[in-house]
Amino acid sequence: MKKLFTSDKFFLAMTLCGSVGLVAYLVVAGCLLGFGYVMTRLPLFIEALCVVFLYSSYKKHSKNVMKGLMGALLMTMLLAAINCFSALYSPAEYVFASIYLGVTAILFVSHYIINSDHHSKPGYIKLNQALCIVYALNILAWDSVGLFTSGNLLMIIGCLINIVSCVGVMASVVCVESRLDAYRLEREAAGWTEEKGYPENYVHEYKKK
Repeated sequence: MKKLFTSDKFFLAMTLCGSVGLVAYLVVAGCLLGFGYVMTRLPLFIEALCVVFLYSSYKKHSKNVMKGLMGALLMTMLLAAINCFSALYSPAEYVFASIYLGVTAILFVSHYIINSDHHSKPGYIKLNQALCIVYALNILAWDSVGLFTSGNLLMIIGCLINIVSCVGVMASVVCVESRLDAYRLEREAAGWTEEKGYPENYVHEYKKK
């Protein structure tokens, strides 16, 4: 999974899925439920902007900006996971919602553990990558219920867009965490320590491109 989550092409694809998907979801929601509902969901547009700025800050290697945006995105997902319990209708939905909440809560805590110091934490990165897969499968299974039970074409389109956008946002965050940890592993292998800093003539990975 490391190769996938450290791929720049995969990261770009997930950024597009997350940002474009969120905006498309607002459009479909507006067609289904009206402008008033869209106004209550405007935080999704802000979330889309955060995904775009996360990718931009990655390309500029603005690490502190990246960390802040990842925390913001994980918080929005955690709040969404908590809020969804107010609109559940079946026992199966409670199972899906519980998995959704558990995964986002662990990822939220893991983000701060990973960034608590300057050392690599490959174990947490592997955990995050595995949780991202679980998250994607859970969203797919949850929204598939709507796909097979809804007779409304717009509702079906909305479910498909929701799957794409949710997975895109989560995968974007995990891609950045994975890439940053790969940088840490490379510099530690080159002899970096927190006390001594970078070894002489060390070339940062982002400057090699």
